[in-house]
Amino acid sequence: MNMVKLSVHGDDPTLKSILEVLPTDPERQWRKGEAKGAAGRVHLDSGFEVVIAQASKAQVLPSRIRSYLAECRSRGVTFSMPRIVAELQLELNGDDTLDAPLDLTLADMQHLTEMGISLSLVTRCAEA
Repeated sequence: MNMVKLSVHGDDPTLKSILEVLPTDPERQWRKGEAKGAAGRVHLDSGFEVVIAQASKAQVLPSRIRSYLAECRSRGVTFSMPRIVAELQLELNGDDTLDAPLDLTLADMQHLTEMGISLSLVTRCAEA
């Protein structure tokens, strides 16, 4: 399954103001100082993750990303504030990603930049 997530972390007051107007509820949230796995590590700041889209065909993801970000913009959501880091995470899995392109336009990249969102891409091939 191919997936797009928005991961945001930073200071609590700013995160709270973003969550109040975000189009969807977060799938996962954490607080500064909470345990971050079994190795005894802790989160250095608070944050959340929102799943924007899941699809078996990667080619449908760009339109869903555009729709979600357009809704964010219409609600006044931005991540280009001090003490906030936002990352759009694309996880591409399976054989359909080998021959079919996932196209993000220059306009898409500009919108990410204007909203203060960086891009992370992970690909995994299906095991034989």
